[in-house]
Amino acid sequence: MSTFRTCWRVLFAQRTMILVYIVYLSLMMFGLSWSIIQNLSNTDNSTTYETLRPEVAVVDRNGGVGSGFSDSLRKFLSKDCDLVDVGTTSQDLQTAAASNYADLIVIIPEHYVDDLAAAFTSDSAVPELQMVTSFTGAYGSLAKLQVEDFLNLTRMTALADAASSGSSVSVASLNAAAGSVIADLTGNADAYPQIAIAEDPAGTDDREANGRYAFQTMMDMGAYPMVAAMFTITAMTMGSFSGARVRRRMYASPQRTGSMLFQQFACCGLFGVLVSLFYLALALALPVAAGLPITGVDPRGFLLCALTMVAYSLTAAASGFMVSMIAVNSAAINAIANVYGLVIMFTSGMAFPVDLMPKVMIVIGKCTPGWWFCRSISAAMNSEGTVSVSNWFPGIALVLLFGVAFIALGLALSQMRRLRPNLAAPASTQLAEV
Repeated sequence: MSTFRTCWRVLFAQRTMILVYIVYLSLMMFGLSWSIIQNLSNTDNSTTYETLRPEVAVVDRNGGVGSGFSDSLRKFLSKDCDLVDVGTTSQDLQTAAASNYADLIVIIPEHYVDDLAAAFTSDSAVPELQMVTSFTGAYGSLAKLQVEDFLNLTRMTALADAASSGSSVSVASLNAAAGSVIADLTGNADAYPQIAIAEDPAGTDDREANGRYAFQTMMDMGAYPMVAAMFTITAMTMGSFSGARVRRRMYASPQRTGSMLFQQFACCGLFGVLVSLFYLALALALPVAAGLPITGVDPRGFLLCALTMVAYSLTAAASGFMVSMIAVNSAAINAIANVYGLVIMFTSGMAFPVDLMPKVMIVIGKCTPGWWFCRSISAAMNSEGTVSVSNWFPGIALVLLFGVAFIALGLALSQMRRLRPNLAAPASTQLAEV
């Protein structure tokens, strides 16, 4: 156990690598999936309908005694529209129309109210308002319908008042009719009913499915940081025992070399299990932080995902063990770890959907443990919420076989180093001190 404790101290001496690969890299990768989780969380499940309000400008060129008509029109439109000011000059109106500043511009021409009253009295053609509709959306057209509704209501009210009083329609009666329309609608609770959305019985299931998919996405996102972190930390930790002086002392120790290597790898493997628990906690915490329920995550599926992550961490540590037997420097270890991790990232299906990947990338991905890690996660946490152990087991078995192959190659390299005599010799002449 002395080798295990020594290896543990050496491992935690790699504080910079732990900070970069375990904390920073994992948070960066999981941060990339945060936008996906937020989109899933923002899926509309409300029970009230909130429509977008078009922006409408009312330009009154009639003025004078007809100002009451324009004021009533503004009040009528303000219920469902946002009123904006675009100016009154021709240049202002042209600029507003060209820049799409408002969805609808309503221009009340000069003497419009007088001409409208005369048309009602003589049954002549009704004058029209000048309206400019935005060309980028349909909100202006919908607001135009509201203007026409106001004109129809004002017309019917003015004609009804004129018929009851036996008088003709005048400018004053039109202003009064427009004000009466606003007063009647303001006091009527049913004039502007709220649109309610019936609660979808499957809404809860949809939220649970989104939470389950978010958890699966987070687990897949752990493929790259896990292999990069465990590869680097294991290789550098076990590489610390590969120095010539350290190896001579280890070979002179009464302990068997295999036992010491096992304790070193066990230390790194235990650290990998702790990192796996850290990733599992993040995979659960981020969907909860986004407001998604995790009740859709099947406990059996979660257990299989945990086993998959632990097995993958051990395989990543095994790959680092294999490289540590070559005795390369830290710069080479970092380079190999990042290249290896990026290959897994772009060929395992975590960065791109498998349907969009070319066959060459799929073939390369199947030659790495990352591909089978993602397939095992998909089998344990599929879109229907069911757990397929039969589809999960082959993937996790291949992940472990990759680990066994890495360890076997590492042991073979270690045996070759012990058989080479120059490995036991000092790298330079050491002068004895008297």
